[in-house]
Amino acid sequence: MYTLIQKHKTLLVFIVTVASGAFFLWLFFTGSVRDITSVGKKCVAEVNGSCITLRDYRRELLRFSNIQSRDLEEVIKKQVIENLITQELLYQKARSLGFYASDEEVVSVIKSDPTFQEGGVFSASKYKEMLARLGLEPGEYEDYIRRMLTVQKLLALVSNSVYLSEAEKNINLAVQSTLLSGKLYIITPSDVEVSYTPTQEEMMSFYEKNKELFRRPEKKLVRVWAEKDKAKVEEIYKAIKEGKQVQGYTEYLLPDDANRLPKGVSSEVSKLDQKDGILVTKEGDEYLIVYLYRVEPAGIRSFEEVKEQIRSALIDKKKASLLRDKAQEIYKRLTEGKDVSVKYLTFEDTPADQIMSIAKVKEDQVVSFILSKQKVFGPYELSQGYGVFVITDRKKKPAGEEEIKKLTQDILNMKSDAMINYLIEHLIRNAKIKINEEVIKGGA
Repeated sequence: MYTLIQKHKTLLVFIVTVASGAFFLWLFFTGSVRDITSVGKKCVAEVNGSCITLRDYRRELLRFSNIQSRDLEEVIKKQVIENLITQELLYQKARSLGFYASDEEVVSVIKSDPTFQEGGVFSASKYKEMLARLGLEPGEYEDYIRRMLTVQKLLALVSNSVYLSEAEKNINLAVQSTLLSGKLYIITPSDVEVSYTPTQEEMMSFYEKNKELFRRPEKKLVRVWAEKDKAKVEEIYKAIKEGKQVQGYTEYLLPDDANRLPKGVSSEVSKLDQKDGILVTKEGDEYLIVYLYRVEPAGIRSFEEVKEQIRSALIDKKKASLLRDKAQEIYKRLTEGKDVSVKYLTFEDTPADQIMSIAKVKEDQVVSFILSKQKVFGPYELSQGYGVFVITDRKKKPAGEEEIKKLTQDILNMKSDAMINYLIEHLIRNAKIKINEEVIKGGA
């Protein structure tokens, strides 16, 4: 049921791209070329013994240099590493199956790249000049092209092996061409009454069984002074060292206020500890004095601290249980043809696949909506509560030739993506992968 799959892609931003003019445009106009050419053969990761170098990592990281968001920074770094590991695994698999891009294929890609052309014709001098400006050797770039073409051969093999059976095609066509009419009965928290107050014993029992939920991370209270006058900086620094109170600071409680920290401070504050709790750094034309004022050690919050939180959690849990029971009761009454006292929405001639956007209905269950003689379905989770569907009419909407052709291709594409995802997941499960966090942190 590929048209109904709500896919979670593991291909990330990209797996494979054949280098083209875009490769050079982002590399040339983002960051400093020195950032990738000045590093050695340090490995940010090893994949089945093969090294993914810090140079490779920095080159790929530059693709995202236009995204200025601290919140996304760690996500992007993780994504880049995963992309590089995926590329390496696919390349290794391709080589093990005998795939390899020829010199002729590599030359063809390079010569057809507008980046290296003058007047629409490949220019060897422009090719060498462009690579030299980016600190790349021709052999290095050509190897990159060869690897990407080799991987593409593997992906083409996987994609070309996908086919669509007549049964799959007919079921997917039925989903696309069936229109449903009926009612959606909605059961919300307002439909249940909760007269429940947790006892002290219940709350204490929950606390003892779930202490890890109430773990308090270590917190650091940091004070930051910003001054342009160097003499004033020295004065503040000396006063803090002598244990004096100095006004004019901004206070940050970490990790809660990590995103509020000045950029020049965020990379330095981790160096502070109770033995060496003060440092001076510079951001633009300002000096920043950073002082670790207090450390609150990690630990488990006391029962009294979280008592109200536990009370609310137990009441919510009870309400959720009653809501499920109520939804089951509504479903049972509707299957028996009895009246119910909850509100409902009427839908008419609604495409079957839209049902999935209303409630958490699995793909095989949508097929039941279409093909079975059953009328009542559910209960299914909604954003607020539960829903029970009553189907009163099913009708077919004829599909045109072009629509059928497009649907068939969409299904094949989805199956192809799914097969590639399965291949990647299999390769990752069976690979020996070692990620060097120290190199990544030091070279990012």
